[in-house]
Amino acid sequence: MQLYKHFFWGVLLVATLFSCHNKKSDNETGLSAEDSALVIISNRQFEAMQMEFGALRETQFSESVKVNGHVISSVKGQAQVTSRISGTIRNISRELGDFIPAGSVLCTIESNDFIVLQQDFATVSNQFNEARNTYERLQSLYRDSISSRKDFIAAESSYKSLSAQYNGMKQRLSLLNVNPTQIENGNFYPTLEVRSPIGGFITQINCMIGEYVTPEKMLMTIVNTNQLYLQLDVYEKDIAQLAVGQNVQFYNPNNPSEKFTAKLTKIGKAIDPEKKTILCTAQIDPTSVNFVNNMYIEADVSVKEYTAKGLPEDALETSPDGTYRIYLLEKKSGENIYLNPVSVTTGLKSSDLVEIKTPLPTQEILLKGVYSLPAVE
Repeated sequence: MQLYKHFFWGVLLVATLFSCHNKKSDNETGLSAEDSALVIISNRQFEAMQMEFGALRETQFSESVKVNGHVISSVKGQAQVTSRISGTIRNISRELGDFIPAGSVLCTIESNDFIVLQQDFATVSNQFNEARNTYERLQSLYRDSISSRKDFIAAESSYKSLSAQYNGMKQRLSLLNVNPTQIENGNFYPTLEVRSPIGGFITQINCMIGEYVTPEKMLMTIVNTNQLYLQLDVYEKDIAQLAVGQNVQFYNPNNPSEKFTAKLTKIGKAIDPEKKTILCTAQIDPTSVNFVNNMYIEADVSVKEYTAKGLPEDALETSPDGTYRIYLLEKKSGENIYLNPVSVTTGLKSSDLVEIKTPLPTQEILLKGVYSLPAVE
């Protein structure tokens, strides 16, 4: 209740000040024709309404093209995990949303094929070592004309054939992330470990314990959120204004006040027949965080940047004809302040200033309290 009383007496004081001043201006001051076009307020009114003078300010303005798109992971920053061999899921060691470093174990698979592969490799390894020893022995004897050419050629052929089998199986085991030397020493792996090819977050799990899986089945999806970029849909009419290197400001429509930056890196060369847009990409500022793959965004691509003079939006008053007006300090005389209303042409808006295109004299400008002035006819 006390607050309303203070507000009421404040309004009454301001109204009284303006009323008294207008009466004095009409009846006592005898304004000249030049001053009659000015808005006159008293020093008391200026202070009571917390008005403030200032000047034009230099600021950076940007003309932009509005687009929309998505936050997408780079092709190097996403992976689908599969098993290279058929088997049954024995254990899943990660949960949806977990961050995992590259090479981490995601799940283990029991597989008869995996056991047979190890057995076959151990057999081929023994045969290969025996063939290699025979080949090297006969090669020495043949060089000394002790062994026949026929025996040497047979040993060489057997050695090369087993070498191909041995190296092929060894490479296959390496792809399964196992150590072939351990198998050669007789230490078989009971289960196959499926590891992550990249570091990132698990965004999808498509398997369960006890499920029989084949190499064609996708088990998990991994996304590295440190390798995200913007995929932008640009209409054909706007594409000519875009150039690689332009600044991009983007935001989540659910939180438009929080904006992030990126750089335009690629401009598409084909039109999507369904969307009627051209696909462009932008590199996200690495300091930006809190994005998820496929997140929808809206963005402004800065196609023109320049420096110009501007004023705070509160310094502009809308005229009855829809134009804008500001108030210049014409003079101070006694207890009165004389303001000159001037129509201006505006341009672009920055975050806090409006571009003023009209040339103005070097006079102070009323920045605060414009909407407290008496109406101008």
